Amino acid sequence: MPAKLRPIGHLKSLVNGQAELDVESGFTIRATLENAGIRSELVALVMVNDEQRDKDYVLQEGDVVKVMAVIGGG
Repeated sequence: MPAKLRPIGHLKSLVNGQAELDVESGFTIRATLENAGIRSELVALVMVNDEQRDKDYVLQEGDVVKVMAVIGGG
């Protein structure tokens, strides 16, 4: 069973508008983001199964990962 990656907001545009991607477990979130075409420095918040995690967390089968972008403004 793969893990799920759910980019939030404008990060969806980096994955062709997909709301959810199946990703392989066993890799860090950082590596998973890069493989999906999302630069990890664009991600400010990572939630795995509704718990905040860092980008070095290794994905487990069945994990649901939500990633939110850095927000700028002025």
